[in-house]
Amino acid sequence: MEKVKKIFGDKILLNLLKTACIILICTVISCIFDKYKIKEENIIMMYITGVLMVVLETKKYVWGIISSIICVFTFNFFFTNPTLTFMVEDPNYIITFIMFLIVSFITSTLTSKLQRQVKIAENNVKQTTNTYEMSKSYLNISGVDNIAYNAMKSLYGAHKVKSLIYLVDEYGKLSNPYYLKEQYIDKSIIENNTIAEYCFSNCVSCGPGTSNYSNSKWIYRPIVSSCEVFGVIVMEYGTDGFNKEENIFINTNISQMTLAIEREILYSKQQKTQVEVEKEKLRSNLLRSISHDLRTPLTAIAGSSSFIIDSYDKLDDTTIKSLLEDISNDATWLNKLVENLLNMTRIQDGKLIIEKEMEVIDDIITEAYRRVSKSQKDHRINIKIPEDIVLVPMDGKLIIQVIINLLDNAIKHTPKGTEILLNVYKSNNFINFEVSDNGGGIKKEVLDKIFESFVSVNNLQGDSSRGIGIGLNICNSIIEAHGGEIKGFNNDIGGATFSFKLPI
Repeated sequence: MEKVKKIFGDKILLNLLKTACIILICTVISCIFDKYKIKEENIIMMYITGVLMVVLETKKYVWGIISSIICVFTFNFFFTNPTLTFMVEDPNYIITFIMFLIVSFITSTLTSKLQRQVKIAENNVKQTTNTYEMSKSYLNISGVDNIAYNAMKSLYGAHKVKSLIYLVDEYGKLSNPYYLKEQYIDKSIIENNTIAEYCFSNCVSCGPGTSNYSNSKWIYRPIVSSCEVFGVIVMEYGTDGFNKEENIFINTNISQMTLAIEREILYSKQQKTQVEVEKEKLRSNLLRSISHDLRTPLTAIAGSSSFIIDSYDKLDDTTIKSLLEDISNDATWLNKLVENLLNMTRIQDGKLIIEKEMEVIDDIITEAYRRVSKSQKDHRINIKIPEDIVLVPMDGKLIIQVIINLLDNAIKHTPKGTEILLNVYKSNNFINFEVSDNGGGIKKEVLDKIFESFVSVNNLQGDSSRGIGIGLNICNSIIEAHGGEIKGFNNDIGGATFSFKLPI
């Protein structure tokens, strides 16, 4: 039966009907020609045209040969004397019939070959286009899961090949399979990974055409580079298997997918290496900076406390109070430093949790001012806030920390007598916070880097007096986590302003 279909085509009855209809139409037209005494040569040309039409419609030259034979007998029956019989009165018609058959055979064969060449050319164009589109799709894709989905979409889009993919997880085991829901793959294939595990463990193909699990209706192939197995791709084999074009496309797709996964893994390793280098650099900078900033206040605390203990009876109350205030200020500064370091660690590890609640702006500003009031010394802090009650969703503790850091920066980096303005106002759907001073401003070479780690407002290095340069970096991370924006700039009339806004 398969051989018959190969010769006559899949739709034998339809092709037979087409052949009969075309010959019938040619016969009707030839009868009209004969009625009006049109020469027999034109009738023969009509039947040759019919043979061409049969080949074009059926796409099989065998139908052209069959129609040629039928046309000869039809012409003999209707248009040669004696008519309506298969007798031949004129011997010349024998030569005509033979030449008619030869011309029809040659014509149908050439037409069929031309059709095959056109089909091959169309398939080549389609194959080239599919391969190009598939290769292009891998260029800008990232993430091994996206690469796997792209491979499956390419297979199904080009040749309707259903597939699923197992990738190796971080533990070196096969993950759960990736598959496209619209392909409606049988659950038994998705849930049973026995063959996939065998294919992965032994790095061999399994399924039809192999010596491993040959009874399976799905073919399993390892996704392997020159030195590593990345997973297993499983494809529905079908009853007819894969033709030459499909095999070429499948092999190309698997190769492109393997290269893309290899590229992604290499990039991931480079990123991890870079992160480790940055962490080591951060650790070195932190240790170098913090060793100075911790030693100075701790030495002062130890010295002042020892001096009080050793000379307590000789000191008056004013001196003792002054020394205790110094100890308190140093301890407060250390507490702020530790708080910043803890926040920085949470940010670095991605563990900074934002717990938003509706907070009253007055309460936030009051608490922040209370904490910095002891260290403002010879600076004057003016506060402007909206007269009406403003409720804003925020993590109050973290926003207070941001305001404290900005006020501390203004106090630390401006001379005595500087006025500092904390201005809070509403604008559109945001609440804006501004900390401005009339000091010396920010150096131009630092202005673009002020929110980076270990960059101090007036120093590129972070180990100046009492400042390791992490406060603004922490502020930036906290505000971004709130969906807000923070910036710093120099004022036209002198000094600098740091502002941030939060969505209401």
